[in-house]
Amino acid sequence: MSIQKSLLFLACMLLAGAVFAQKKIQKNIEKIVTAPDALAHLTFLAADEMRGRDTGSPEIDMAANYLKTQFIQNGIAPVDGNSNGYFQDFPMEKIIPPVAGSFMLGGTSFAWKEDLMPLNGVGANLQGDVVFVGYGNPQDFETHDVRGKIVVALAGSPETVRPLRALLRESPVKNKLAAAHGALALVEVMALQGMPWAAVQSYFSANRIVLKNDPSQPLPHVVLRNSESPALKAFMEAHQAKGGLEVKGIPSKPIRGRNVAGIVRGTDATLSRQWVVVSAHYDHVGVKRNDTPDSIYNGARDNAIGTVALLETARFLSQHPPKRSVLFLAFTAEEKGLLGSEWYVNHPLMPLEKMVFDLNCDGGGYNDTSIATVVALNRTSVDKQMQEACAAFGLGLGGDPAPEQTLYDRSDNASFALKGVPAANLSPGVKTFDEGLMKYYHQPPDEVGSLDMTYLEKFFRAFVLTTFRIADDKVLPVWIKGDKYEEAGKKLYGAR
Repeated sequence: MSIQKSLLFLACMLLAGAVFAQKKIQKNIEKIVTAPDALAHLTFLAADEMRGRDTGSPEIDMAANYLKTQFIQNGIAPVDGNSNGYFQDFPMEKIIPPVAGSFMLGGTSFAWKEDLMPLNGVGANLQGDVVFVGYGNPQDFETHDVRGKIVVALAGSPETVRPLRALLRESPVKNKLAAAHGALALVEVMALQGMPWAAVQSYFSANRIVLKNDPSQPLPHVVLRNSESPALKAFMEAHQAKGGLEVKGIPSKPIRGRNVAGIVRGTDATLSRQWVVVSAHYDHVGVKRNDTPDSIYNGARDNAIGTVALLETARFLSQHPPKRSVLFLAFTAEEKGLLGSEWYVNHPLMPLEKMVFDLNCDGGGYNDTSIATVVALNRTSVDKQMQEACAAFGLGLGGDPAPEQTLYDRSDNASFALKGVPAANLSPGVKTFDEGLMKYYHQPPDEVGSLDMTYLEKFFRAFVLTTFRIADDKVLPVWIKGDKYEEAGKKLYGAR
């Protein structure tokens, strides 16, 4: 036999071996990942007794302990060096909005709720100088003397595209800047497009849970409607005025957040130093009065399904580990603004630069049982693995069904992407946002009895195989060139 024929024969044998290995993995997944096992997890997590797994509730702690127990039972180890075993605890606080207050500029008063809403629960009774500092970036605070004064700033920045995120993420930074420069309080003018004042009123008049990143007491902080008031316009042109701020504050309540983490080590001496993250949030929205007799929001779809995808993947990979290592992260407080994943990426249990990919599972439901949906199609280099894994179990792969809703940035995968880690959210199939989908999304009917387990069995198997293929592939996952998170990836990983 010639050398050329020998090489061709060897290549064919290697290809046949690879195909056989993939078929064997698929058969093992079919044997291990089954509808009855998935249904058992779903039945526990979305039971009425779990009362919607609200952040800060006793039931969310029960869910965390259930996940820990499943990890132990299936040989999933805790992260090395984690002093709290399978848990990552972190501080949060519940903000109970003040019910009264006012803001004065010269002789003009801005009324509570109609013009003014609280960003935190800190009280104030202040009179004196008021100063306008533009958007309130660091240079603005260096330019203007704010010591002993009430500071007024525009919310967000000229680049802001998500107004609520600006108020939840950028505003606390401005508060700290104002405090560091000796200000007495901060008022932000809601000049951002895309969030009507009625929406601001609704959101900030309800109890909220936020991360407590800083033990120091923040300044009194309110948001002001961007009205046509002559007094406001004149003040922003002059940059200073006399005025006052009164807020009848209510002390915040401390709450513990709890992420759950476990690992499966890879089999390859080199690739096992790299980690694939499998993530899902296990919280939901709890119990709320509504116009039906059912007040429990069980959260079977959002996100017991994602939590079960994580558990089934962990169970399978503990028996069939891939070449790379896998970190399983179940996040809390996603429904409160991605708080669990935000805390994690800023306080990782192992260096983020060792994380090569995050495969997240989070969705509001499904209305197309012929596909799975990835809200990241054409953004990372793992599309082929996802498509082939879905096809192995008779499913197609659909992309983002509603790009205008920025779904990618509304789930925990976004926390990793912001740091530069390539990430995708693989969820049950959504063709469009229709009445059938919204019937269950954050609604009491989202119970286990309404789920199609024949379809979900296929989805869970496809999710497990997707994870295995990404973690077993020697090729490093990367952002597609030109993606908005590509630069963050270069900053995180450098040249590699």
